[in-house]
Order: sequence, then structure tokens, then C-alpha cells
Amino acid sequence: MKPTSFVSTVGEISATDAVGVPDLDRVISHWTDEGYSAEGWFHELNDRWGTAGFALRRGGEVQGFVLYAPPEHLAGAARYPLAVDEEAVLLAYAGGDARTRRRLLVRMLRDLRQRGVGRVQAIASDRGVSNHVPTSFLLESGWQPLHRAPYRSSYYTLAHIDLKSAVEVGELARALVGRVKLPGIQSPVPGTLARRSAFQEEQRPGKPG
Repeated sequence: MKPTSFVSTVGEISATDAVGVPDLDRVISHWTDEGYSAEGWFHELNDRWGTAGFALRRGGEVQGFVLYAPPEHLAGAARYPLAVDEEAVLLAYAGGDARTRRRLLVRMLRDLRQRGVGRVQAIASDRGVSNHVPTSFLLESGWQPLHRAPYRSSYYTLAHIDLKSAVEVGELARALVGRVKLPGIQSPVPGTLARRSAFQEEQRPGKPG
């Protein structure tokens, strides 16, 4: 008998199916200072703001999810010594293996660009702390570092992507799965990759923070 082949699909997370996404309650609790359940948070965000997350499923099982919203709906971001732009959308989390995360990021960026959002930021973890997107993953995916700061015996980086910049969005798309095509893609400006490589070098163990 041939093994069953499941097709993976990316779908919007609603308040109704939020309870069926593993670890979603934990992540939302962290970023809202334990102020919401997953169901309650998505119910409020979907009503007031719109789509705030997507999940990738294969054969009915969740492989990963992405979570994002305006900073005012992610109160936990204020704990970090990083100046988050209140006008930007904040990427709180992207979970799953590397391919799943990249696919979810592409879906998020498509959604935000269609909604006219110009700037997305993330408080990424330099050391892979749970409930965060790893800094290395975002930098390898075309995001740019803004600031780095210590918090509770670890380091975090405020990273961003400018959705109004065809250069940055194009660079990000080329780094993500499936060579995703977004409107207006151009070649990256000289020096962009070099600046990011220098930043990653500073994060290596033994380097002063």
C-alpha cells in the first residue's frame, strides 16, 4: 500500500480554531502579559483589526503558526529595552521548522502588504529563547537589525522589514521558500548583505554584547 500523501495548507487563525493550535495559548500569554487566552485574543483582534495569524496544517495537524499585531495588542513587548515603533506591526512569533516558518512569513507579508502596512518589526531572540523568533532566522531571511539589548540574562534584537521598499521585500522573498514573487522586486542594494553579516559576527559567542 502506498503511503498517504498529505497536502499542506496555510489558513487564517480564527477565534474558533485557536484552541486547536498547540502552544498558541502559551505564546499569546507571554506577549500579552497573561492578559488573554488564545481564543479571547483572536476574537478581539479579528473584530478590531483583522487577521492576526496563520497556521500551516498537514493532514489535519498543525505544523507551525505565525502571530502578529499592532504593539498595543502585544503589551508584553513593552518589557524589553527596545524602542518598538508604535506605527509598525509587530511579528511576535513564527513556529515550526525552517521551511514552515518561511512559508508563514511570506503569507504574513502578503497579507500586510495588501492591507497597506509599510513597516513590520520583531523582538527576536539572539539565543533562541522560546516564544520568540530567532534573530539568526530573521537576518538570514532578509530582515535588518535596528537595535540589540540585554534582557533577563539574554540578548534580543529589534529587527525590521520595510514593505514599502521593493529592495528589502525582494531580498526577503528570494531568501524564503519557493522563490516567492512579490510585486516590484528589484536587486538588493550593494552592502546590504555585508552589513547584516557584520551584525551576525558581533553576535557570536565571546563577542561583547
